[in-house]
Amino acid sequence: MRKITGATAHINLNFDLMRKAGINALRYGFGFPFEEDGKTPGKRFMDAVDGAVKLRKQGFQLLGSTFGPGSYRYDPEKKRTTWVSSIPESIGGYDSDEFYIVAEAAGEFLGRECAELCEYWQVANEPDIDIFKGDMTDEQSVRFLISVAKGLKKGNPNAKPGINLGFMTPYSEWLLRELYQIPDTPFEYIGLDGYMGSWQPGGPSDWLWYIDKAYDITGKPVIINEWGYSTLQSGPNPDPGGKRHYNQSVCRNKAWEHVWKNGHNPEEQADYIRECMKIFAEHPAVIGEFFFRWSDTETCWQCGDPLCPAECAWGIVDVHGNPKPGYYALKESYEKYFKE
Repeated sequence: MRKITGATAHINLNFDLMRKAGINALRYGFGFPFEEDGKTPGKRFMDAVDGAVKLRKQGFQLLGSTFGPGSYRYDPEKKRTTWVSSIPESIGGYDSDEFYIVAEAAGEFLGRECAELCEYWQVANEPDIDIFKGDMTDEQSVRFLISVAKGLKKGNPNAKPGINLGFMTPYSEWLLRELYQIPDTPFEYIGLDGYMGSWQPGGPSDWLWYIDKAYDITGKPVIINEWGYSTLQSGPNPDPGGKRHYNQSVCRNKAWEHVWKNGHNPEEQADYIRECMKIFAEHPAVIGEFFFRWSDTETCWQCGDPLCPAECAWGIVDVHGNPKPGYYALKESYEKYFKE
């Protein structure tokens, strides 16, 4: 089986450059598919399907991403970081059975309607961290994730759901046992996100124990759903007093606390990519990877600020679509380790 070599890509898509870099798959979000009634397909979902069809016609596989409960993110209307729900409030709260019934029905709808578009599915996003888990209790989170995954397989028995961890912590280990070590688990792969040297201390070599640990607990093939290295060490701070709400200290201080070698810059990103790609290519449990992300962004989705190192400079192309050194490192690594 050829390993998946993919990326998270939303803007500045250049299909020719992507193919040359060996990118054969994209992580693609469909979101919650229904309107307020929890039954009628929404326009946003139908637009997402149209976009997915176009990408498939371009020859890309898709790792479908479902909806989660929501996330703490910048709300341009409120001009602050706040909880933004992915599911209409009319569906009911986390304490109601209706919430999980609709979640499963939405998963079933996604699985059926997208059966020709996606085989692998990422259920929610990093449910082991509070930014995406919100006020859900641990038990409610487990129930929600299983409901969506069961729905996907109802809609398409060939669907392969998985979750993606934010990182391996004691809570993450508990969550994996609750989801993967149950009879007839609907989860068929384990997705791992990791930013050692950015969000976490360390570097590329830390992927080895992380992959091994996840595989030991789940016994499932591993997809690296997110990995990368920011090229921006620090940026201007419009709120030096830290009076606004922030998800974490990088947005608050506009600087990385963790670095791999000498700091966050384009050349170090390129070296980081070369080392990680070798690990992913050679590890027998890994069946694919999705680099985060294809392009830099103008503003940070977490705090709304421009030139925020937290979210603005992960790309291997800049905001104008020009390749950075990391692009050539990814292309070089694909040709060395993955090209058939």
